[in-house]
Amino acid sequence: MRFVLLTWLATRAAIAAVLYLASPHPLASAGNWDGAWYGSIALHGYQHASIGAQRDIAFFPLFPMMAAVLLHAGLRWPLAGILVNNACFLAALFVIYALAHERWSRQTARWCVAVAASCPLSLFASVAYHEGVFLLFSALALFATLRADRLRGGIAGALASATSAMGIALAGALALDAIVQRRGARAIACALLAFAGAGAFAIFCYARFGDPLSFVHAQHAWRTAGFDGGAWLRIFASLSSWDGLRRNVMVVVLVPLAAVAVLLQRKALGSLMTSYALLAIALLLFAGEPISADRNAFTFVPVLLAYGRALERVPVAGGAALAASLALLAYDTAQFANFHWVA
Repeated sequence: MRFVLLTWLATRAAIAAVLYLASPHPLASAGNWDGAWYGSIALHGYQHASIGAQRDIAFFPLFPMMAAVLLHAGLRWPLAGILVNNACFLAALFVIYALAHERWSRQTARWCVAVAASCPLSLFASVAYHEGVFLLFSALALFATLRADRLRGGIAGALASATSAMGIALAGALALDAIVQRRGARAIACALLAFAGAGAFAIFCYARFGDPLSFVHAQHAWRTAGFDGGAWLRIFASLSSWDGLRRNVMVVVLVPLAAVAVLLQRKALGSLMTSYALLAIALLLFAGEPISADRNAFTFVPVLLAYGRALERVPVAGGAALAASLALLAYDTAQFANFHWVA
């Protein structure tokens, strides 16, 4: 477990150093872009606040609720969000390590943790965003369910679906596994509990705004629904240039190539983790233009496990891939600190 802590410390310290060097206001810069929305929710609740057509109801509530606890204790935004996100990411790495260690080996577990911590998108597990929180609760849901602790799995799944729309895919995979594998009525009920977080948010949206799916409809300000084949063609075409490769390589690695990696390792991952990864990737693919698709896919535990196992088999190439990931992580952190869109 010391490996997990040291890996987290080293990569998070690198992010903090780059933020400090790249921005005149490093702490404030950690709340850029979506961090400002989360800060508004944590400080004032949902006000149906908007910037143009964009509305705060598009952002799920659990992360700003957790940060609000620290705000009431006297901390300021975005420090409260940073602390919550980083603490959850560290806890998530411990769960990922335990899951991989129990399922395969200590060496595999170390590779999986290294993949998660060095991934360029792990930047969003350290700034005032929700990714570390969702990664923790989704990992806990999978770990508990795979251990046949289905009630805790359902509760963790409910917390995940209160954190991100991707939690709906997790809940669907838990329910599908319980039904297809004929786990019994209690297992199915526990799996369905994972929808409770998103369900409670829908009830709130109806009571407050008269539309239970307002968090879905609000997404239309960022993207239109449905598969955007043209956008994906442009992403693949952009890889022929250095700038396009830098901007879009992780979108390709973490979405279409991740689906391939998961399918190739479906026996090792098992039906639950395979179905979760594929359902979540399908949700991304059919959610319109792939804005932030790589950032969302970074939180899919089976994808991190699949890449960890793959890199372990070719350690020299795997080490090179991790080094390239760390370099891109540093570059993206510098860009983010200066309010450039990263993912």
